[in-house]
Amino acid sequence: MAPTSILPHWLETALEALRKGDIDGWMSIYATDAVHEFPFAPESMPTSLTGRDNIAAYMRRLPSFIRFGSLSDVRVREIGEELIVEAVGHHNRISDGAPCEITYVWFITRRNGKVTLIRDYMNPIQLQHIASS
Repeated sequence: MAPTSILPHWLETALEALRKGDIDGWMSIYATDAVHEFPFAPESMPTSLTGRDNIAAYMRRLPSFIRFGSLSDVRVREIGEELIVEAVGHHNRISDGAPCEITYVWFITRRNGKVTLIRDYMNPIQLQHIASS
């Protein structure tokens, strides 16, 4: 499982939708019964979202305070329908346009080509700082 810096096409397409603020495009990767976990979430944030509709409701809030940008330092490991992605996101706050970075580690499991589980080990303090500014 040698790492690569190239994201799978399905994930790059979904991330491009997110960059455009197209939450429905991002949500197209999820299975109906998907789970999106945030293991490091502070008490004020959810630690797990179950079901595509609940994940979508959470994701629809994000474009009001963050404009998603490019990823750097990408490292991808993929075996079958399991994927590990490490990256640094270069985004901008909506409130003032200031640049901000979020460090990500994603453990993604798929079934029949759809995401069934994402364990999102991003730093929630970085996201809270963006949302509160």
